[in-house]
Formats: sequence, structure tokens, C-alpha cells
Amino acid sequence: MTIDRRAAALALAAAIAGGAATAEPITVYSPQGEERGIWIGEKAKEAGHDIQILTAGGSELFDRLLAERANPQADVVVGLIDASMATLKSEGLFAAYVPSWAEGLDAIYRDDADGMVHKFWQTPIVLAYNADAMSAEEAPDGWLDLIDPQYAGKYVIGSTAWQTTKSYLVGLLVRFMDENGEITDEGWDFMQTFYDNGIVVDSGDAKTAAFVNGEAVIDLNWFGGVGTFAEAVGYTPVMVDTEGGTPVISEGIAILAGTDQPEAAQAFVDWFGSPEFMAAYAEEFGQVPVHPEAIAMSPESVQANATLLTPQSIDWDAVAPSIDRWIQRIELEIK
Repeated sequence: MTIDRRAAALALAAAIAGGAATAEPITVYSPQGEERGIWIGEKAKEAGHDIQILTAGGSELFDRLLAERANPQADVVVGLIDASMATLKSEGLFAAYVPSWAEGLDAIYRDDADGMVHKFWQTPIVLAYNADAMSAEEAPDGWLDLIDPQYAGKYVIGSTAWQTTKSYLVGLLVRFMDENGEITDEGWDFMQTFYDNGIVVDSGDAKTAAFVNGEAVIDLNWFGGVGTFAEAVGYTPVMVDTEGGTPVISEGIAILAGTDQPEAAQAFVDWFGSPEFMAAYAEEFGQVPVHPEAIAMSPESVQANATLLTPQSIDWDAVAPSIDRWIQRIELEIK
């Protein structure tokens, strides 16, 4: 997969440069959308960091980073999810650097083993329902309940290319891991029933249509997407604090091993993940940071969201090497 040259040129042209005493701007790869990328660039410039941001989809940037491993074009990568960052780290793409704000993080967001990838905000992958069409008593209590016949045709399973879909599929499968890290037959039987019971789509339009026509009433979505999607379709969403926990993906930041500007890259990482900037980001976009000090400085609504759902415990470093194999089996044998 390649990034469209025109799109890349536009993203680079929109990047904010100037201010820091470096020979040239550091290049930051990030899946943050145009609005967020521009805002980050503006704030970085104000803080004295000379950067240019190339934005694209998470999967696209992941593929690009692997393709460029022999000749890295980026200095820092920001915002890829746990599994992607774990895989890139295992491929030797990152340099070790422990940012100034790492000590305050909970252990699950620090890279104590290698000191390469540290997390800065969290995104729960949510099970929600249309409260205008389903009562709390009728709604599932947890993800495993979705295979019950009463929920047949009431939830949508998105494309396996979507990061959200991959995340909840992993969250389901890890509940069936044996002591060797393999998925049991019971787990694969569950996954088959999960797909048989759901509405499988490969586009956002198809998902929207299933909700607009009243067929689907249960949304499997990322936290911020639940409200946005419900508003677009026109219903009242309720998120379930599920039995067994909610998968939470955390976006990470790391410095590329091939950077020729390590000091500028380190300074940017120290600034970006700082509680002060994370709190400012939370106020601007409503995203929940992971740093306790950043949460304490965030708006009350963000603080409330930080404790709204119980996280599911997933060792992303441990499962990352298996995810592609699991998804391939789903695509070839189940979907």
C-alpha cells in the first residue's frame, strides 16, 4: 500500500515548521486527521519545535514505516495503536528513549522492558446500544453475550482492515487463549458464531444503512465514534460497562532508529507527552489522556470518561505477533 503523492504533498504543505534550532524540521508520521494534525503542528511551533507532519491512515503509515526501514524518512511516529507499535518495535524500527513524563505513567503505558514506546492517551473500544430501540434489560451485559440468538442481526461487524474491528476481535479472542498463547477450539467456535450472528459489512455506508433501517441496534465502536455515529443516524446511545472489561487501545509515540536528529526528536517527544500538552489536547478534542497529572488537569467531562468503563487486560506486546495470523484465519475460514 502506498500513500497518494498528492495527499502526501498536501499533508506536508500543511505542516507547521520553524522555531527550533535544528538544521531542518523533524518529520512526524501520524494518523491524526487533518484538523488534529494542523492543531498539533501549530502548538508545536508555539513551543519552539520545528516539525513537519505527514498524516495518513494508521495501516498506511504502518506499511510505509516497514517499507522504509532501510532508509527511514520519519524521525518520530505518533499515534499508532498498541499492536502496530509493538510490531514495529519487534522489527527493530525504534530507538530507545525514555521521555521525561514516563515515570508518572501506569505500568501498562510504559515500556519498561525496552524503553522505546510510551503511551499518551487511551481509546476504549465500546459496546453501545440504541436506547430508543432497546432497553437496558434487553441489552447485552458483555461482549460474549453477542452470540446469543436474541442479538442475531442486531450488531454490525466492520471490515477487518479497520483498527476498531481488529481491536475488538483481539479482545474477544484473548479470552480464549491457552497457556501457550494459542486460541482454543472453543474460541474459534465462538468467533464463527459471532460472525454468523452479526451483520458483516466492508464499508461505513453499509454500517450506517443497517442502523438507519432499524435492523442494527448495537454499535461496536471506538469511544468517540459512538456519539458521533449516533448523532448522524439519529438515536440515543448508551455505552455498556461490560462484564470482562472493555478493550482499550492506547496510542504510542516513539523515535525512529534511523533519525539523524535525535536531540530534536527527543525534545519533541518530551513536549508532546507532557501532562500540560496532553491536558490541552483533552480540552480541545475531548480525548482521555493516560497520564494521571494530565487527567487531573483535564475538563471534568474528560475526567468522568476516564473512569466510565472498566478496561480489559490485554498484553499487546505478547499478542501482537499473532494478530495478523488470527485475522487471516477469520478472513479465510470464518468471515
